Amino acid sequence: MSKVLNILQSDGPMDAARKWYLLLEDKAGNDQILDQFEEWLATSQSHRDAFDSVVDFWSKIDSLPEIQKIRETGSDILNVESHDPEDNIVINKIQKKPEATVAITMQTWRKWAVAATVLIIVSFAITLYSNYLPEGTYQTATGEQQVIQLADGSTVYLNTQSSFRVDFSNKTRKIYLLEGEARFDVAKDKNRPFIVETSWGDVRALGTSFNVCNNEEKIEVLVFEGTITVDHNKSRNAGIVDFSKLSQSEVLVAYGERVVFFEDNLSIVRAANDLEISQKHAWREGKLIFRDQRLSEVVREASRYTNKKIVIMDDALNDIKLSGVFDIEDFDALIHAIENAFPVKVIQFTPYITVIAEG
Repeated sequence: MSKVLNILQSDGPMDAARKWYLLLEDKAGNDQILDQFEEWLATSQSHRDAFDSVVDFWSKIDSLPEIQKIRETGSDILNVESHDPEDNIVINKIQKKPEATVAITMQTWRKWAVAATVLIIVSFAITLYSNYLPEGTYQTATGEQQVIQLADGSTVYLNTQSSFRVDFSNKTRKIYLLEGEARFDVAKDKNRPFIVETSWGDVRALGTSFNVCNNEEKIEVLVFEGTITVDHNKSRNAGIVDFSKLSQSEVLVAYGERVVFFEDNLSIVRAANDLEISQKHAWREGKLIFRDQRLSEVVREASRYTNKKIVIMDDALNDIKLSGVFDIEDFDALIHAIENAFPVKVIQFTPYITVIAEG
């Protein structure tokens, strides 16, 4: 049996129960598998207890806010009962032993199969929409990066899940950063300032290089070359900018410095540390760099580059620290690093959802 099912004699009750949970869906309707499952279940009370725990584990996941958010995108679909007679036969067969436990298993898995499908449809819809963007608008999909040459000779490096719109005139060069992150290598033009407008403030330059990141909670600006001004009050002055006469709401940010916009205020201007500079260079090279960063922060950053979802099951795990350099395209390497470095259980629930729980 272990060869066919990949359930080993050395597997403890919990490991075996998790494998059975997945196998019952994968081989639904297979009488031989069902008989083997019933045989395993009847062997020991510990097997029944372990399987009940696995089902209870997934039922808790089903109520998590992260999971609810995914399911809400297809709530009408997720609640539709199957009308396939063959599907009903499968459920009836599985319910022989144990009735309540396996019924919950099948119901939960059916919901997640549809949820994964919804994610695929949503991703396709976003990709399709991006092909019909207004003129002068650029957008990247999840995991995609672009290099855009602007008409003035400036270059924009657009990170994943990002978009901006270009509006050049005889007096100004305006960029509306709608979402996400971009690096701007600005061509010099003393008669036309280069202005990046964000929801909470503006960045102005004549010729320089800087990075702007909007992560919804804050907007971070880091300067790689030259000097810029930032204006939290968003005066939107379309005229020529005189950098020698700053308004009360503007501050200078020079090479190697960073500043952060919040909704209601502006942070102090300070020198960026080595990690912050390295991280802003790294994404252009397809890398993610973490140094003693909270797991919740690592997961949030990595999730920007993939349609796959990581759910941290236990709040206590949010604060464990992770360091390392990872390829943006190798999401599995990050998962394996977390599993190998910490006493956690990593379970791939669907191809799109991975759960991290206390070991």
